[in-house]
Amino acid sequence: MSISSAFRNAFRTCFRHPADTLKFLATELCLILICLAPVLFAAEAKLRYLAVLAVPLWILVMFPARMNAAEAMQDSLRDGRLFSWRLADPSRWGDKVLCGLKRAGFLLLWASPLIVAAIYAWRHFIGLVDGFTLLAMIKQFGGGDFMTGILYILLILLAMILFLVIGFGFHSGARHARAQGSVKRMKGRHGKNLLGWICAQVTLLPVLAAIVIAVMRYVPVIRDVSGLMAGSVKIPPTRETLIILAAGALLTLPLLPVRSMITAAVMKIGESDETGQVAGDAR
Repeated sequence: MSISSAFRNAFRTCFRHPADTLKFLATELCLILICLAPVLFAAEAKLRYLAVLAVPLWILVMFPARMNAAEAMQDSLRDGRLFSWRLADPSRWGDKVLCGLKRAGFLLLWASPLIVAAIYAWRHFIGLVDGFTLLAMIKQFGGGDFMTGILYILLILLAMILFLVIGFGFHSGARHARAQGSVKRMKGRHGKNLLGWICAQVTLLPVLAAIVIAVMRYVPVIRDVSGLMAGSVKIPPTRETLIILAAGALLTLPLLPVRSMITAAVMKIGESDETGQVAGDAR
């Protein structure tokens, strides 16, 4: 399926039964909140270590739930219902967990540059270097210019984040391929899947615009660090920044199912593709 057709089918499917789409979104959000609930233990010093329970809970609940969601999306693309019993299907639970763990392992490889950089920064800077020394190091890194140093650091950080984001896109179609029989159906389709996933991010424009607006509010502060230290430059009100981000998030929320559905549609294998796949397997 072409990417333009995937967009049309995704929007048609999500808005054909809007109540189903909203119930699907609510179910997914509730599961996410349930899995992240142990993080609240971090607020209490004596119970902080219990926050790690979010990791096994995410693996045991969200990994199978995401596989079930992919199956529901494939059903809806075939004129089925998006909100159906498939979202709570317990069959092949162990296989779904293992499939999710395998994808998580791949993503850790894509995240390795960012992880290494975070560990390096933690061991060499966090808690060991005072603010003035850190500012001097950033200035030196920029060849004597503080803003250039900040720019270099941001570019390096963005490159590592972009590498991880590409990894997410590269593997985003795996669960949808599995929902149609096997992850092996991804073979030869990674490039198209990645391109479709990148195009699908257009649905995140509201929250991305909100982030850009929020960041731009702090640019004058970054440009005049000495003024900030002296107190002559005021930091923009945090409340207003949070309102901007919240507005972007709320406008994006209804589009999240469409974003996932686009990837599902890109990975949908039609009858002709199915015939070719069977013939290939026979050979």
